[in-house]
Amino acid sequence: MSYDEFLSTVRDRGEYPLDEAEKIVSTVVGTLSDRLPAASAVHLADQLPMPLADILESSGGAGRSWGVQEFIAQVAERADEDEETAETDTRVVFSVISERVAGGEMNKVLSQLPSGYADLFGYAELS
Repeated sequence: MSYDEFLSTVRDRGEYPLDEAEKIVSTVVGTLSDRLPAASAVHLADQLPMPLADILESSGGAGRSWGVQEFIAQVAERADEDEETAETDTRVVFSVISERVAGGEMNKVLSQLPSGYADLFGYAELS
């Protein structure tokens, strides 16, 4: 999937104008890059088109310990929107990522994140 196809899918799924879709994708992926450990961000970047891969690889491996609510709050702050909208935007972007990334790599990413993130990516939580 090319970057243009990725944006088109996000735009269609979220019913966003093109410029808004680009902002949302950049914000959500940038926040995810800050949340993941460096190695996980690099492995995920390997399966995503440029410039998404660049965003993930440039995180510096912050590996923040944000839970789901803090992650959503970070997206909301960065996008200058309310948390409900930020959660919707995150779900849209994450759903496209989860379709693009191989199952084994998605499992690795999800194993690096606390409970609740799987739901954001469109997966049922393990019990």
